[in-house]
Amino acid sequence: MIDQRMTHRCLLAEIASGEELYSGKPTQTLQTLLLIGFVTRRPSSEHNADLTCTHLALTEAGHRYLAGLWH
Repeated sequence: MIDQRMTHRCLLAEIASGEELYSGKPTQTLQTLLLIGFVTRRPSSEHNADLTCTHLALTEAGHRYLAGLWH
C-alpha cells in the first residue's frame, strides 16, 4: 500500500521549493492535489514547440496541509 502522506509530503515539498516546472499529463497524486485546491498551475514562458509547460505553486491551503504533514 502506498503511504499517501509521504507521497503528498514529497511532492508538496518539491513544489514549495519553487522550482517545479511540469509538462505533460499530471499524475494521479498531482491531479488530486490540484482538484482539492492545494496546488495551482500557471502557464510558463519556457516551452518547447511540442510541449507546453506550467509552473506549479502551493496555495495557502497547500502550505497549511504541508505543515500539518510534518507533525
